[in-house]
Amino acid sequence: MTTHHIRTKSLLAVPACMALALTAGLGAAHATAAEGGRYAAQAEHAGLTGAQSVALQKDVDRYVAQTGGKQVSANRVDVRGGFVLVAVPGEKYARDLRTTTHPTSAADCNYLNFCGWPKANYEGTVWQHSSCNIYWEIPNGWNSGGSWWNNQSEGTVARMYNKSKHLVYSTPPAQVGNGSYDAHGNWHPVWYVKVC
Repeated sequence: MTTHHIRTKSLLAVPACMALALTAGLGAAHATAAEGGRYAAQAEHAGLTGAQSVALQKDVDRYVAQTGGKQVSANRVDVRGGFVLVAVPGEKYARDLRTTTHPTSAADCNYLNFCGWPKANYEGTVWQHSSCNIYWEIPNGWNSGGSWWNNQSEGTVARMYNKSKHLVYSTPPAQVGNGSYDAHGNWHPVWYVKVC
């Protein structure tokens, strides 16, 4: 029988706010009424139901609390050196609700970035970073399975580390126009990634 660890940090609980009342910013500062209205409009324009909007905001609040990032759209949290794009509940792939009204069916990782997903085949929320020589902690709850794409410049290797920051895996070097990737990776032993 396989035992899975649960990745947790010492965090204060962030309550899910009513409907689309939002938290954002470093220290989880509350969003302004104007931001909340803009995010609600994005969700409505993208065709989300009320239940999807509430569940999405709960997920966004969790990522803001974990990362100390700032919510900049209905489903995007900007963090130093990257961002988290939260998948809409019930949808297979993440999409930026500011610009895309329909989910994509393929991985999308910007050039010169490393991207990770909690599920195989690039499904679910996407975590993207570009800053080198920093131990980026992967999101809580990414305990097994998953996928990644090293879309850095040619020859760049990303390195994955365990909880004690000991190397557990190095990606193949990125290739021109394609990077290196694994649609069926395993986040179980990984806590940190140095993207380059």
